[in-house]
Amino acid sequence: MHLRKRTAELLEPRRYGDRPSRILNLLLILLISLNVVAIILESVGSIYRHYEHAFSYFETFSVAVFTIEYLARVWSCVDLERASDSSPILGRLRYMLSPIALIDLIAILPFYLSLYVSIDLRFLRVLRFCAFSN
Repeated sequence: MHLRKRTAELLEPRRYGDRPSRILNLLLILLISLNVVAIILESVGSIYRHYEHAFSYFETFSVAVFTIEYLARVWSCVDLERASDSSPILGRLRYMLSPIALIDLIAILPFYLSLYVSIDLRFLRVLRFCAFSN
């Protein structure tokens, strides 16, 4: 099976319900949920000060996973039926402008922006939880 098509199938659990797809998506939901818990715990000053490095490592790990997922979705979206009527570039652009893709981008972008701008937008990671629950 073509790698890009299989990637699209794995990332679309509602369409393809195979076991690896369900496991992958359950792991993503678990990671999103753990991020919500981390955000809540980070809001408690004493906990944050004591585990600041652990929160930082967890955020970096999470953003790396979510970035890989986002890029995999952009790469493989052209193999979904809804994107088959256009060129690969237009199909990817259409996907990137979809509400779910924009939410994913908004959830990971603050991490990369914080490398250049001093602003704390980590709470935006919660948006992934809202998007994934739909």
